[in-house]
Amino acid sequence: MSTLYRDYRPKNFSEVLGQNHVKIALQNEILAGSPANAYLFCGPRAVGKTTVARILAKSLNCENRQSDNPEPCNQCNSCQSIAQGNDLDVVEIDAASNTGVDNVRENIIAFSRVVATKNRYRIFIIDEVHMLSINSWNALLKTLEEPPLRVIFVLCTTEIHKVPETIISRCERFDFKRIPLTEVIGKLRRIVSQEKVAIEDEVLEAIARQAGGHLRDAESLLGQVLSLGEAGKKISWEQAELVVPRHHHDEALELIKQIINKDVVAAIKLVNQAADSGLNLKNIVNEVLEVLRKILLYQASPKLADNYTVALDGEAEIAISEIAAQTTPFQITAYLEGFLELFNDKLTYTVPQLPLEIKIISLLVNTPKATPTPPSAAPVRPNRLIASAKDASPLPPETSKKPMAADLSSEDIKARWPEFLARVKSANHSLSFVLQNCVPGPLEKGELPLTFKYKFHKERIGDPQIKPNVEKILAEVYGGLIKTVLSIDDKLILNNKPLPVKESAPAPIPKKEKEPVNNDNLLDNLLQTFGGEVIS
Repeated sequence: MSTLYRDYRPKNFSEVLGQNHVKIALQNEILAGSPANAYLFCGPRAVGKTTVARILAKSLNCENRQSDNPEPCNQCNSCQSIAQGNDLDVVEIDAASNTGVDNVRENIIAFSRVVATKNRYRIFIIDEVHMLSINSWNALLKTLEEPPLRVIFVLCTTEIHKVPETIISRCERFDFKRIPLTEVIGKLRRIVSQEKVAIEDEVLEAIARQAGGHLRDAESLLGQVLSLGEAGKKISWEQAELVVPRHHHDEALELIKQIINKDVVAAIKLVNQAADSGLNLKNIVNEVLEVLRKILLYQASPKLADNYTVALDGEAEIAISEIAAQTTPFQITAYLEGFLELFNDKLTYTVPQLPLEIKIISLLVNTPKATPTPPSAAPVRPNRLIASAKDASPLPPETSKKPMAADLSSEDIKARWPEFLARVKSANHSLSFVLQNCVPGPLEKGELPLTFKYKFHKERIGDPQIKPNVEKILAEVYGGLIKTVLSIDDKLILNNKPLPVKESAPAPIPKKEKEPVNNDNLLDNLLQTFGGEVIS
């Protein structure tokens, strides 16, 4: 019975997801006609190590490959036999099953001295090579250092620390990485399209998240989900949940908000409602940890959160930015450590939600509440335009005296739009995200139309405490008073790539007479690192 990960295994370098640093180096060596004697492919499981080794073997031995093209043709006899696994010159060995020194001597060392039967190179692909015994490594060492003519070794391992340094030094090493979430989702979409099966995008995204960057795992999960569907019918979430757990970012965010606000009743109620509805509480805890990690990285730098955490929908991203602004790294770290302790608890409870309830109450008691600090307390750096009416500040008197901005076309508005976004981003990263998802129109008689696709984006910018500040920055960028006119168009087509936002240096902070600040304080270090001002 065929499986998806076998049927859709990449046949050339261009089909391999991620691993560009590996592909480019190997392709250059192929074009130059100077492959290494030995390669060491290391990295996590199911990210393409053995697949790339096979493609390398096909490309080096391809009968029809052109000198200016590193890709195998996949049509000649050599490519076909290597793909089918019956080529005598390409030997694949599972080191986990052949750990002894005798196997190495007979199957590798002795066979490597035999001239290739029909191909340019004889290639040995040794999978799980870290499983070899010490004696096997010693026997293989000399052959790796000075292999016979036109013999190439490709060693694949998931545990590089178990490979002797003497072996590593004789190989050209490539470190494979986990495959990005977006690329895994794209591959799953292509498989579903070729299989002619209808499936919700949310299911594919959940499969990719569950796989955690391991493509083979994602393809295996997709195969299980596809087996649940009926011919001609779309596979729904209800069917997919039998195999793939649903993600609960909304519940996780709500629980975090209730813990921060010290609302013990609402937090315990949410946990019990989740348990009563049959949700796996371990999955809820996983979601909470994932969201808390994103908040912590966001507090350090929004770019860290964007690059190294899972992307959520726009509304969730805005909520995370607001929580990050209302809390401190100390609080979020305390929450993370608290929920991580739940994984060390292996006891079976009659009431499944009891450990989670205990942990929530413990965090509520031992972690300070996130409230605006009084004048006598430690200062807090404001990192958003407006969070509440208390933070609202009236526009400077000189702004109201500015003349109305001159009329501009849509093209002229968009030409300076990146500068506007950069200024907004320096004050509030989440608002910059919202404004990247709107389309500005022409400026006429001081009015600038902004069209949004989603209602909550329009409501966010239309907030009475936020809109004046947005218009203030518009006035600074376009040289005159501007009034924004907000509208919604659910058929609006947004660019896949957001408008470029250049990082701008923070405006110089005027020196003030203030109390000396303790540099050892965590908050003060953050201020110095990321910019900002201590206010009383």
